[in-house]
Amino acid sequence: MRRVAGRAIALLFLALSGKETIAQKPVATVSVGERNGSVVAVNPVTNKVYVVGGLGNRLTEIDGRSFEAVSFHLQDTGKQVASAHVAIDPNTNKIFVINVVSQNIAIVDGVTHIVSFVDTAPGPYAIAVNPVTHKVYVADFAGNAVTEFDERRATTKNMAVGMAPSAVAVNWATNKVYVANARSDTVSVIDGNTDHIVHVRVGRYPTALAIDKFRNEVYVANTGGDDLTVIDGYTNSTQSVVVGDYPFEVAVNPATNKVYAALQTGGNVIVVDRNKGSRSEVPGAELPMEFAVDELRNRIYAADPTGNRILVINGDTNECRAITGSGYLWKVNVNSLTNQVYALSLISGELAVYDGEPAKLPAWTLDLAGK
Repeated sequence: MRRVAGRAIALLFLALSGKETIAQKPVATVSVGERNGSVVAVNPVTNKVYVVGGLGNRLTEIDGRSFEAVSFHLQDTGKQVASAHVAIDPNTNKIFVINVVSQNIAIVDGVTHIVSFVDTAPGPYAIAVNPVTHKVYVADFAGNAVTEFDERRATTKNMAVGMAPSAVAVNWATNKVYVANARSDTVSVIDGNTDHIVHVRVGRYPTALAIDKFRNEVYVANTGGDDLTVIDGYTNSTQSVVVGDYPFEVAVNPATNKVYAALQTGGNVIVVDRNKGSRSEVPGAELPMEFAVDELRNRIYAADPTGNRILVINGDTNECRAITGSGYLWKVNVNSLTNQVYALSLISGELAVYDGEPAKLPAWTLDLAGK
């Protein structure tokens, strides 16, 4: 296994308060060809980064080492394209892009860049992939369904779930699929082996999901309320964790058993320590939109577009630093293996690449790396 190493950020982690920001120059800035980029996805196996821009009409592939970029159109003959989300199967090196207008999935071969298309139910909105079974799941918001695509058999199947499915997540360790149904106030649990579906009652208007695969727990952000619902993956029993008004994004670090929720009001990030049963606030954000978690270094990145910055939260101390940028930085992702952070500007159509913090890695990762 290659040695995991990160390059130092001299300016990022000076002695600043949680609300202060600093200017850190990116190690690279890559044009994705068009404005209105909608998503950043990372394949850590190939060290490639994928950005969908131009309302889904273009996919840009960026080499994580050389930062060379190649762009190509995701356009089915005679159909319009608009993308919402991307999922990657790192084991087959396939990239799956939702096309909202044309109601299909664009399937991109990561080697040949050949594009094929598979139809979905109406209103495909969110997507997830099981890298073990090589099945892709699409939440079809307008169709009240989930489309299951089997990579190996090249077959599709539509399954009815609740009303307005707005998020989907896969626990590959248990082969369970979780679908947040915003207008039903439920989460549909799909058994990936049998396709049997159980509906679990959660809070008001669930819109985001995060899975702790270590503990087999699912966290649901109930945007219409003030809480997260925690689903026990073994029993489907639930509990409510109050975090604050209108949580709309959620992330979890299984290595620390901490959960992070972004609130629509107040602009704070809420940290729930499940081991201690405590709740704390990370101030300094204006409107955090998206999380990316580096489990190896225990760093949580949050895109804060209103402040044109990426927040960097130390998972050990909850101290918050910020990387300043420009052009409405609203999407973020991280490659833990290379310790690089990717921030996408909505306005400029550029992807900024930053070095992550050279934090001390856990002992078990050093053993794997042969250190």
